[in-house]
Amino acid sequence: MPKRRIKIKLWIDEVGRGPWAGPVVACAVVFHPKNKPSSKFLKQLTDSKKLTQKKRDKLYKELVLMSIWNKPQLFFGIGVVDNFIIDEINIRQANKEAMRRAILEADRKVQSSFSSNEDVIIQAFIDGRDNYKFEELEEPAVFIVGGDSKVREISAASIIAKVFRDKLMKQYATLYPQYGFETNVGYGTKKHQEQLKNPPDITGIHRVSYKPIKVVLEKNN
Repeated sequence: MPKRRIKIKLWIDEVGRGPWAGPVVACAVVFHPKNKPSSKFLKQLTDSKKLTQKKRDKLYKELVLMSIWNKPQLFFGIGVVDNFIIDEINIRQANKEAMRRAILEADRKVQSSFSSNEDVIIQAFIDGRDNYKFEELEEPAVFIVGGDSKVREISAASIIAKVFRDKLMKQYATLYPQYGFETNVGYGTKKHQEQLKNPPDITGIHRVSYKPIKVVLEKNN
């Protein structure tokens, strides 16, 4: 008997392209087709950058809880690519790799929730205009400019990715307290810049391929 073919929509967003330090993080979200979050909850979702930190943290916790119940309402995958890989392959390709890792994790969770008699096909919808091609997907991904504001599912991905990365940068702040990573999350703020005067100031999480970091490394050479 042939398997029943089911197409599932997967939604992706990323955070962390611009910072001078830390990883780029992508999140892929799938809302369960038969057990979606309530419309009341979905109406709260928007681009993570438009939310207060308190609201983002609250929605993040609720989204994570929805993924771990006995009958999950959503599945998500996280892809993290560190500064060393960013420096090696450039931020655009590192961003693609983060998305690929997120897709694979979310897909594993989705596949395990369906029976062996069902052939689950993932169709990806991604915020932005990069037009990446993923060998793991049967169909080309669809790119939506401003998707994190227009599509609730992408908003959910943006919230998870943003809060996950912010929490990670706060951990780095305990190792490198002088850079203000707990608030600037690696971006080139004034406080961050003021701490980057000489090569020894460059930490193990700085992106040495980025021009402001290169300039510091080239001092005294």
